[in-house]
Amino acid sequence: MKLASLGSSERATERVAVLMTPTEKATFADRASCMGLSLGQFFREAGAAYANSGKEKGIDSDALDAALNQLEISTTRTEAVLDSALAEIRAALLL
Repeated sequence: MKLASLGSSERATERVAVLMTPTEKATFADRASCMGLSLGQFFREAGAAYANSGKEKGIDSDALDAALNQLEISTTRTEAVLDSALAEIRAALLL
């Protein structure tokens, strides 16, 4: 389930109390209003974005690990081919 949106059969009925200063609340209320959102929707979407950012980083990390493994394999192969080529050149020069 995407955290930022509710399914068609699901209704937002649960409350979460968040304590903040009046200045913080006014700042968030202004930001929400500028985005055309209620304060509750603003926090739901912000929370979903925060929760999803961790998942995306994990995916990126997995992709990076796979790319690094592939790079290591290709580097090892390249080094072996270069060593072989250098050996052939040395042998040809000694003839």
